[in-house]
Amino acid sequence: MDAKNGLVNFGLFILLFVFTFVFCIDALAIPSTFYGILALIGYIVCIAASLFTGLLARRDGEALALWYNVYGVVTSIVFIWYLTRCGTAFGWW
Repeated sequence: MDAKNGLVNFGLFILLFVFTFVFCIDALAIPSTFYGILALIGYIVCIAASLFTGLLARRDGEALALWYNVYGVVTSIVFIWYLTRCGTAFGWW
């Protein structure tokens, strides 16, 4: 993957994260199961795709590999926050 294609791919990951975060906030503010499931799927796709792309970029020796891995860690932290908020809303803890 060349640098231009990698930047476009990273920009699409950021856009996916923004939409997922908006669905997450809507699902928590307005009890909507559909938005909650979309947010859950979005976070899982964000994490899996960024880690996969980061591994491929690291294998090819690209500088964007670090950014994909940082994106995956930040998305994982927000995903854990979302899961704890859902657990609190459902009364699991």
